[in-house]
Amino acid sequence: MGQTIKKLEAPVLLDSRLPHAWDEIRRIRKNVGEALSSLDPALSTAATMVTSELIENAVKYGEAVPAATEIRLAMSMDDGQLVITVSNGCADVSGVRTLERRIQEIAATQDKAALYMSRLEQLLAEPTESGKLGLYRIAFEGEFDLHFSYRDNVVSITATRSIR
Repeated sequence: MGQTIKKLEAPVLLDSRLPHAWDEIRRIRKNVGEALSSLDPALSTAATMVTSELIENAVKYGEAVPAATEIRLAMSMDDGQLVITVSNGCADVSGVRTLERRIQEIAATQDKAALYMSRLEQLLAEPTESGKLGLYRIAFEGEFDLHFSYRDNVVSITATRSIR
C-alpha cells in the first residue's frame, strides 16, 4: 500500500494519507519540498524538517485504529500561517498524556532554545537514553508553534509558523 497524495493549490498544499512505514518519509520530504518551492528556502527547509519529525513520530509511536487506519498529513497556508497537521492512531493513553505534557511544556516557555539544550544535555548525560528531541527541535530550530488534540484514539499535532 503506497501513499495517496493530493497536491492542491493554496490554501491547501498537501493532503496525504500514508501507511505506518518508514520508507514513506523520504517521499513525503520530497513532496513537501516541491509544494513549498515558491517560499523562502529557509522556511521550506524548516517545514520539511517539521513534517519529517512529525511523520517519523507517527510511524514510530502510531498504530492503526478504527478512526485512523493510516497516517494523515495536511499542509495549508491560511491567514499568513503555514499549518502542518499530522494525525495518527494511538491507543496508548499513557504515551499520549506524556506527549500532551511535552507539547504543553514547549508552548508555555518563552525560551525554546533552553528546552532544546536541556534535552540535548539529558541525552549526553544518559548514553542509554535516546530520542524525544524532535518536538523541541520543531519549536526551536523550526520556529513552529505546536498544538495537540486527542479524540477517538487519534492524535493530531499541528505545527504553525508565520510566513510573513
